[in-house]
Amino acid sequence: MAGVRLPRRKIADHVARELTRGNAKQVVAELAAFLVDTGRVREVDLIVRDIEYALYQHGEAIVDVTSASSLTDKVRAEIAKMASDRSGATKVHLREHIDPSVIGGVRLEYGEQQLDTTLRHKLNALKAKQL
Repeated sequence: MAGVRLPRRKIADHVARELTRGNAKQVVAELAAFLVDTGRVREVDLIVRDIEYALYQHGEAIVDVTSASSLTDKVRAEIAKMASDRSGATKVHLREHIDPSVIGGVRLEYGEQQLDTTLRHKLNALKAKQL
């Protein structure tokens, strides 16, 4: 079946299913080999985004958490619970980012949702109100 091009979403759904089954190492190696063999390496960022979306459909949420400093285990657990409650995900994976410019608080992004409780966001909102 030379010439048949698999859609990104079909690839992402397969990878997500295998990841939820615990086959991470194997499926990542297969995906990398597939992308190289088919000359689709440039699509890796899009495929990763599609995989994250497919994982969300399978009940797993990847949450980007931005804060001014490292989170404690207690805060991580609270964020994971809140994200699970809001998204309906049965499993939550936190991807932490440190950005001192947020000053304090956290910004959460998962799926198409965002919750920004950072001081920077609040100060910008206050400044915009005064204009």
